[in-house]
Order: sequence, then structure tokens, then C-alpha cells
Amino acid sequence: MVEELVFNVGRKLRKVRGELGLSLRQLSEKVAVSPSTIQKIESNQISPTLATVLRIAKGLGKEIQFFLDQQHEPTSVVFIPKKHRQRIKAPDLNFGIELLTDGLSDQRFSPLILSVPPGGKRGSHLRHRGEELQHCISGKVEFTIRGKKYLLRQGDTLHFKSDIRHRWVNVGKRAAKLLMICSPPLHIGRNSNEK
Repeated sequence: MVEELVFNVGRKLRKVRGELGLSLRQLSEKVAVSPSTIQKIESNQISPTLATVLRIAKGLGKEIQFFLDQQHEPTSVVFIPKKHRQRIKAPDLNFGIELLTDGLSDQRFSPLILSVPPGGKRGSHLRHRGEELQHCISGKVEFTIRGKKYLLRQGDTLHFKSDIRHRWVNVGKRAAKLLMICSPPLHIGRNSNEK
């Protein structure tokens, strides 16, 4: 419940900022909240205080209920400019995650960009329901699925049932980028469905 509420505030703030075409700094000046705090709220890295949510709502001419209401308004189209993508930074991950889109009504998949430094990995065997598609944009990433290794180079794609144990590592000397599509959607910033 609390995690869902915090996720709603970040998601709605990011959406409103995108609709208004405001940079973090511009929004910061408008609502009297630091750019770093806004960025952390949008990426669900911190839980904003009620006073902060109130200040943001007031600065944007919204009722506080707009940010706290858990009712999801139906959304058929989501446009997110590159500069407004949600970037996830988690202390336990040695790679970066960019959420390409979020907020579509009944969204059936999560598209992400993973930026993986040399040696970066998801080392423990993962399992979660659904399917996963991994497309290598750049670099070399080795996946291990059921003990079999698959080396993805630029342009290569791997598609698999994600309830099979899997892991991966950047085996190249340069950073790698992967386009990852998961179905059903991962709930980044909420409770992940990884096991």
C-alpha cells in the first residue's frame, strides 16, 4: 500500500513534468524543492514527506489528492521524451536501468535499457513469471540459461521464458547496452516480481 502510494507520486510527478516540458531545474524553481529531491521522488528512490508533496502540488496548481489518489486514470498513449526517462539507481545493482515507458493502462510489458559496465552482471540465477526479450544494442553480454551459454553481440536477440533460471554478465572490455522487454511488466520502484 505505502509502496504503491510512493510509486504513484513519482509516476504522476514525472508525467506532469513531461506534459509541461519542464526540466528538473525549472520544476525545482516552480515548486521550491531541490532538483535532486525531485529526481529521487520520480525514480522512487525516496519517499517524499507530506509537506514536500503539498509544496509540489501547490506549485503545480494541483490538489494534493492528485498525487495521493491511487486510482489510475486510463491512458492509451504515453510519450516520454528521452530527457524525461526514469533512471533507476539501486545500490545493489552494478548496472544502470532506464525505464522507456510506464503508465499505459493495462500495460502488458516493460521496456528497459540496461547499461552494463565491463564485468557488470546479474549474477544470481533469476526466475520470474512471463517472458523476456534481450536485444544487444552494443557490447558483448553472455547469458546463461539452463547451463547453456548464449553470447549476444550488437544486433543479437535472445527471447526466453523467464521462469527458467537465467543470469548474465558483460564479458566485453567496453560498456554494453541491452534493450530488455519483460512481460508481464516489472514494477520498478514497487515490489519487483523477481525471485
